[in-house]
Amino acid sequence: MGFIFCTILILFSLKIIYFYLAASLGVASSAMAQKSPVLEIVAPPTEGSITKPAGPVSTAFYPDSIFVNPQIIPQFKGGEEALVGYMTKNMRYPEAAKFQRVTGKVYVRFVVNAEGRITDATVARGRGHGLDEEALRLVWLMPPWQPGRQQGHPVRVSCTIPIEFRND
Repeated sequence: MGFIFCTILILFSLKIIYFYLAASLGVASSAMAQKSPVLEIVAPPTEGSITKPAGPVSTAFYPDSIFVNPQIIPQFKGGEEALVGYMTKNMRYPEAAKFQRVTGKVYVRFVVNAEGRITDATVARGRGHGLDEEALRLVWLMPPWQPGRQQGHPVRVSCTIPIEFRND
């Protein structure tokens, strides 16, 4: 009987500690998150009381927002053909990859900022053998792009491009 009481007391204490820590860290457990949101009850408008908004409704965004699908996507200056030309002109096939006959695509994710410069370049999916490093080098050395636009304003846009390595 004493063992069961002690076990129940320990489990109850652990549960209290868990809820205390979760509340102090701002983490909501499923039981805590099930509180229903506060609803505001608004009376329906009466005839003649309908008003129009005071100005144009805009969907503002933060200047440090990173878009994935903006209204106008960023472009390499000169278009896709110029991008392929830049890649073929500047690519240095790594010796280790040549020796082992490694080919394939490396996917590089980067952000084109509002000025058109490349930032935050990382390999999203790589091939190894020096191909990942060469793909990153090519992306970091790219000339500025035409930035993406949202509501007429230049914005930061996340892009992913495949860079194909062929050992011909």
